[in-house]
Amino acid sequence: MPSAITLHELASIPYAVLSPDRAGQLPLCLLLLGAGGTRENLIDLQPMFEDWWRDGVLPPAIVAVPSPGMDYYLQWDSFLATELIPAVRAHFGASGTTFLAGISGGGYGALKLAFAHPQMFAAVAAMQPMLEPGLRESDVGARNRLHHVAGGPPQLVGASRDAAVWEANNPANRARANGEAIRESGIAIYIDAADRDFLNAHDGAEFLHRTLWDLDLAHEYHLVRDADHGGPTLRPRMRAMFAWLGAILAPPAASDRKIEEATAQWLQSGMQGKPPAGATTTNEFIQFMRSRFEPLREKAAEPDPTVQRRYGLI
Repeated sequence: MPSAITLHELASIPYAVLSPDRAGQLPLCLLLLGAGGTRENLIDLQPMFEDWWRDGVLPPAIVAVPSPGMDYYLQWDSFLATELIPAVRAHFGASGTTFLAGISGGGYGALKLAFAHPQMFAAVAAMQPMLEPGLRESDVGARNRLHHVAGGPPQLVGASRDAAVWEANNPANRARANGEAIRESGIAIYIDAADRDFLNAHDGAEFLHRTLWDLDLAHEYHLVRDADHGGPTLRPRMRAMFAWLGAILAPPAASDRKIEEATAQWLQSGMQGKPPAGATTTNEFIQFMRSRFEPLREKAAEPDPTVQRRYGLI
């Protein structure tokens, strides 16, 4: 699907927008790149997005990419939420559906923005997010400060960084502070980490995964074997991340819903007669079995309320 890239600037922040040649309102994807990324990187990504749209990996969407420099999106929350997103929506006629994606430092930025404003986004996906494991600045040792040598805001990655600033922007802390709003929003969450990350960013991703688990916040977590912070796995992992976003954004066709409804009725009848034409009963059968086990779950929850959690306390 052909597309066009236009360059813009808002509040002295340069950004680029990729818009597919398709009529009608489209969802908006805010893609946050890592430290040193620029809006010009969207030119390199354009063929990938066009391939994904053509192959049905991702529904057509408007993609906006700002230039963060080395700022780690430290003071960007208000700008992104109240200035950039509304401006792109208004100028390009985007629909109300907005999703976030981020890579490395952009993954950090995407997660902390999504956890602060979960009601704004349908989904957030972070690939190899530049996270540090811990809830307090003092929890982080030398192993997880390697990326500091690349530079960035001194109050965040400097030798004498501000512990209060670090802790206030830490996605794990934001998830803990805003857990109920995140749950109620229904925002879908995706985290990818590389198990050979030369910056050890996978430690922070694992810590966030465990934090979300303990908070009983639904999310999808991928620890990719033999992957690094970049390298040959980068493009296939990006494709997997956007395929996940595509599955979140693309609703089932009306014909599929009719088949699901007919299959559900067939299961409720005790599977009498032939299954409906085109039925794929795997999911419906699981739902049938879940309903059969629900009384047992309720009984077990009387002495142990954690039975009804999505994730067990471990």
